[in-house]
Amino acid sequence: MDWLQDLMREEGLEPQSSANASLRAKLLGQADRMLKELATYKTEQELDGNSSKYWWAPQSVDGQRRVVMRAGSKTVDGSAVYVNNTLTDVRNAVEKMRTVIERSKDAQWADEEERRKKSDTACCSYV
Repeated sequence: MDWLQDLMREEGLEPQSSANASLRAKLLGQADRMLKELATYKTEQELDGNSSKYWWAPQSVDGQRRVVMRAGSKTVDGSAVYVNNTLTDVRNAVEKMRTVIERSKDAQWADEEERRKKSDTACCSYV
């Protein structure tokens, strides 16, 4: 469908397969979604689950729960923390992570974005 892309470019539209949002913007959006989800919870038992789609681990270990930034199903290197397994502590950790992201600049995420690109190509390149 090269003809379609050519016509779109003639109209000033650049076809792309995904949004060009920065990693920082993606993480802020994810943090907001995590906080919205946590706002619906009443007890820490609701933190338990079977998948790692949230920033908190699906199970606690010895009264602690791992919380880590995630975007695009990948964790952010160096962002994992362990907090007490309480709804308040998990929510506070996510809120603080959001503050860290908000205080950062897009350029500071360049190394992490590069690491993610390398891991994407490393998984799928066969020689």
